[in-house]
Amino acid sequence: MFQVRHTDVSRISAKALRWIGFSVLLTAPDIGPAHASAAPVITEHRGIRMEAVPNGVAAVSAADPAHSVAPEEALARLQEALDRIYGGSPLSASKIDQLKRNGRVVMIYDPAFPKERLASVTIAAFFPDYYQHQGDMKDFIVVVGRYGIKWPRDKLAAIIVHELVGHGLQHLRGRTDRDRKIDRECEARLYEEAAYQDFRLPRATPQMIRFRKDMERNWCADFRLFMRRQKPQSMALWNYGTPKVPELLAVFEEYLAHLRASGEAGRVVSASAAKRHREFLAFAREAERTKEPGQLFVVGKKYLHGVGVDKDVDRARDWFRKSANRGYMPAQQTLGEMAEMGVGAQPSIMDAFFWYKLAARHGSAIAKGRADRLEPQLSPRQRSDALGRVARWLAAAGR
Repeated sequence: MFQVRHTDVSRISAKALRWIGFSVLLTAPDIGPAHASAAPVITEHRGIRMEAVPNGVAAVSAADPAHSVAPEEALARLQEALDRIYGGSPLSASKIDQLKRNGRVVMIYDPAFPKERLASVTIAAFFPDYYQHQGDMKDFIVVVGRYGIKWPRDKLAAIIVHELVGHGLQHLRGRTDRDRKIDRECEARLYEEAAYQDFRLPRATPQMIRFRKDMERNWCADFRLFMRRQKPQSMALWNYGTPKVPELLAVFEEYLAHLRASGEAGRVVSASAAKRHREFLAFAREAERTKEPGQLFVVGKKYLHGVGVDKDVDRARDWFRKSANRGYMPAQQTLGEMAEMGVGAQPSIMDAFFWYKLAARHGSAIAKGRADRLEPQLSPRQRSDALGRVARWLAAAGR
């Protein structure tokens, strides 16, 4: 995730990735952009699906409406950035083509992302395939938020390279969960640096100087230490602030191999996974104790996406129901999405309609639109039965 930091460390907490119309289902609660509540504007450019979320949603108003742009303008800016990559950075363009050969590349503008500003500004983020379809094809999804979309073309293009090329290749090679965050970021920043060089951006600006120092002294510090100890002659590749990126990337592969052979990377990743699992168990116990619907919903999403625990769709659905039965709209909408898409079970238009109608009663414009879309597909008997379920649920809940 690319951030402009105002303090040493910050964490952007957000709701959910609105991906191809399914706003709540497809992300974990603390790693995706905020959901929107209107139909996206969709196009395709250079073989890449591009999607822009309209601005007229509550999430945007709560976030920062002054920074959002119209969907058509956002798509034009994304297309210009992509054209700049293909026209000015052959290395980056070749890597994006590699991703396209192995899956679906998607660029999304979401004006409600990030949900909160806190101590940093999130410009863009890469999201692996939280809903992996059948087969070996992968999804490579980059979301650009309301701050990033207004950045100058070349800088936005370089950030897209960071997320899509850097983190996308890691996802393609199955390294997202195997490598340390510090190493993943180092590699992504090397690709970003290559793009800056290709675009011939001025290198003496305060922003570019901070970028290089942060890369060399923080994210790539361990990599540089390896080079200094194991391959001292290769330190010349840093080239006095103008790194020779293709050659450094070749050495970086040796560095990763060294980490795996020594077991250091594996120990760090395993320890991190164990810590996440302990935190998940503690959170789930607290959610079960308090019955707080938002927490119940989060547990379900963690089961759905395998965050801190093995993926388990059936358990995810159970936790979503616990939350939905306490009137929590996002859980109701998610159950509707799962029923409509057939996630972990056969698709059921009746069940989807039922949950969407409940979510609509609790204020979801997205759910209302989906219920209206599905209603003509129901027979009169099915519609009557589903509406009866809604009425009984509302009566039992005293609503």
